[in-house]
Amino acid sequence: MKKNEFVDQLSEYCEFENKNFTLDTPFKTIEEYDSLAVMSIIAFVDENFQMSLTGVQLREITDFKSLIALIGVDKFEND
Repeated sequence: MKKNEFVDQLSEYCEFENKNFTLDTPFKTIEEYDSLAVMSIIAFVDENFQMSLTGVQLREITDFKSLIALIGVDKFEND
């Protein structure tokens, strides 16, 4: 999966209204980013990358780019 596809698919999965996010979009600026969105992120990452995220890890992410770094950049195709 390409990084931009990841952003688009995750945004849709979390049901974020705005679909024009970039890798640098801070999660805190997304109106729908709440505890349900965090649970959706956990499920999305588990389903697509077979990786379980912890609460500590999730508190450290700030944007899509930091989430990709947490998952592992090597798991993504170059854009």
